[in-house]
Amino acid sequence: ATGRVPAVAKSTRPKRTPDQLLAEARKATADWPDAKVTGEGIRRAIHTSPANARSLRDTLLAERAATAAEVA
Repeated sequence: ATGRVPAVAKSTRPKRTPDQLLAEARKATADWPDAKVTGEGIRRAIHTSPANARSLRDTLLAERAATAAEVA
């Protein structure tokens, strides 16, 4: 008895936009050292897919590197 899942049974949680995910990741990792900013750590902290977490990790580390370069 497989078939289409009724709409009522599907998750009503809306998809988060990349900007929303980035904002959540920035907030969650604000006090983390660079070494702890990993795809897996971000994925667990904001409950997102591994692919999204890797993308967020790359973005966050690039932002941190740019900030460090400006300060130095």
